[in-house]
Amino acid sequence: MINYLIELFIIHSILTVGYLIFLREESDYSKLRAYLLGSTLLSMIVPLLHFPSILALFAPQQGSPSAEVVTYLLNPAMITVQSTSSYDFSFAIWFYALISIWFLVQIARGIIYLVRLERHSEYQVVDGIPVYRASNIQGSFTFFNRIFMDHTISSDQEEFTPMLNHESAHARLGHSYDILFLQLFRACFWWLPSAWWIQKEIKKIHEYQADAYALKLYSMDQYSSILISSILKSNGLSLASSFHDGLILKRLKAMKRKVTQLKPWKVGALTALCAILAIAFACNEQLDGEIKKMGEQSNAISFDQLPDNMKADLEPMKEQLAFIKLEAKEGDNLSDIAGLQDIDEELIHSMNIDKTNNTIYIAMMKDGTNFDYVAEKSKMDGEVFTMVESQPRYPGGMDAFYQYLGQEMKYPLEARKAGIEGRVYVQFIVEPDGTISEVTTLKGIGGGCDAEAERVMTNTSGWIPGEQRGKKVRVRMVLPLIFKLNNEGVANGGKSKGTIIINEVENVNDRMKINANLQEGVWTGTVYAPNGQPLAGVNIVEKNTTSGTVSDRDGSFRLKLINPASEVILRSVGYESVKLSDN
Repeated sequence: MINYLIELFIIHSILTVGYLIFLREESDYSKLRAYLLGSTLLSMIVPLLHFPSILALFAPQQGSPSAEVVTYLLNPAMITVQSTSSYDFSFAIWFYALISIWFLVQIARGIIYLVRLERHSEYQVVDGIPVYRASNIQGSFTFFNRIFMDHTISSDQEEFTPMLNHESAHARLGHSYDILFLQLFRACFWWLPSAWWIQKEIKKIHEYQADAYALKLYSMDQYSSILISSILKSNGLSLASSFHDGLILKRLKAMKRKVTQLKPWKVGALTALCAILAIAFACNEQLDGEIKKMGEQSNAISFDQLPDNMKADLEPMKEQLAFIKLEAKEGDNLSDIAGLQDIDEELIHSMNIDKTNNTIYIAMMKDGTNFDYVAEKSKMDGEVFTMVESQPRYPGGMDAFYQYLGQEMKYPLEARKAGIEGRVYVQFIVEPDGTISEVTTLKGIGGGCDAEAERVMTNTSGWIPGEQRGKKVRVRMVLPLIFKLNNEGVANGGKSKGTIIINEVENVNDRMKINANLQEGVWTGTVYAPNGQPLAGVNIVEKNTTSGTVSDRDGSFRLKLINPASEVILRSVGYESVKLSDN
């Protein structure tokens, strides 16, 4: 909720400033009205949108095999603050709601008053226009398609017909809908300065539009004289549009102004501004789903994922081979598969072509260089490695890493004051020499939490690098940090008296479902996603060994244990790790 309000404030404020810079002095009032209403609607909708973000955020660096980057998702760390303060954020929520309710009640009272006024007014039809003549109002005003006029203003008076045409313009243009919409917007976001300003601005534009409509029937001098001589008093009806609204000098000046079309460069600038805001705030698809998809995007496969006829031929020498599965896009020929034409024929041991599924299975000698190149070439088409044989480790183990986070990470005071909490995803790369680079926030919550997470991660060092196929590689890691308030804010005086707690693991990731059994030292089974769908690409490794496999497309797997008593670990990016044992 806090993030939504912050984003709404930023978007609406920026769009309002854009109006002040580019449009306020323009005379195309219909477009000004449309912009004010559209910008208000946009500011409410954009924070709710989540367009798919660009997966390039996760893409490894292109280049030589030594520069290969794989991605690994760390267990989430939870950061909470416990304060001795008696302040409760629930009070702020109730306070906010009560003020909004008060404004909504005022709107309802205004509508009820106008409904009662209609019932006690004399209904007339003047020149085909319905008019309600009331005894307890001054001047005239319009509410939706109802025109109210003081019963003392007779149809014989000079100002009657111009006033009637003016109010008729309000009714025909639907100005009451604008006012009601902006009244509700202000009631919900009463703390937003631009919400108050835009309501005054839209009423001014309404008067300009109605005046322009009336001027089609009267001369400038005649209409101006009638306007000035009329009773210039407001009825205090905030939901109504009135001929007797203030701003006389501005209205007279606007009448003399010639209506001109908006300049194209202004339209382009404002369109670009809206697009930039939409991209900045809406292109923030939740990372959890994207990270899970990465587990299905590796083109390197295990021996068990080969077709049965190919496995039978390669069983005696499978330890000396590496296996790749390449798929053509729909409509492409097999020869169009990325990387296939660049394979060194001398390193290909065998190849199996599945024309039905437009797929090629390749067995290659474990030279390494060509294997890496094909994998990298294929990744340009969206394929990425998501797991490594040996993951990077913090000195002393991951327990020491979480302990380090607990000692160094501070819950920003700014975030606590604003009641900001949520999940921050920090991405960083563990280099082959154990240093940390490219620390960045993939998804943040603001309030200083993002910067604090980046600061702490930047200061880490001495990691034991990850290994892939026997060599040290660059490994991209994603660390979820959960900032959580215990419904208690900041102690008196704005100084924290609380402590920060970091839990090693909070099971926020989905848990895989496993149906497996062990017979004669061989694990067989099927891995399912939480929704019951088979889960492919799950790394299945015998603990304390390099023996392992990967779940097939239908989620099935088979792993023969070196030590029948060993545990088996199942890992997939975006899911909680699972252990299998015979105990």
